[in-house]
Amino acid sequence: MHVYIEVSGLKLEVVGNYWPGESASWDSPGESESVEIDEVLTAEGTDIGSLIADNSDLQARVEELALDAHKEGRIWQATEAAIARREMAREAA
Repeated sequence: MHVYIEVSGLKLEVVGNYWPGESASWDSPGESESVEIDEVLTAEGTDIGSLIADNSDLQARVEELALDAHKEGRIWQATEAAIARREMAREAA
């Protein structure tokens, strides 16, 4: 996962992993989707991840925004791919 977010007017680049989660099964209670953040970079490239991690509320907010941005990116990519497929099909016809 590599997304851009804004927190309190500060633009940040978040690098980490997206975990889609899993449904409950007979031997597992399931798991919600989540993110694991490796780096939180400022516009200058400074990693402030440890500073963010010191504040649990801020950490939760960054994770929430990163997850939302990741989902929006996936939706956008799927939409763009569908448009490209339609255009290619139209050109091939």
